[in-house]
Amino acid sequence: MGTTLVGIAVLICIGLAVRSLRADKKKGKGACGGDCGRCRGCH
Repeated sequence: MGTTLVGIAVLICIGLAVRSLRADKKKGKGACGGDCGRCRGCH
């Protein structure tokens, strides 16, 4: 039972992290920002 609860908690955390990354990317807050002139070789 404990393993199941921990697994569910981990999945929720991963889902929230992915959601946050997607939201940041849509807002243009990525590491590179889409400006290749400022990019430091992130690709």
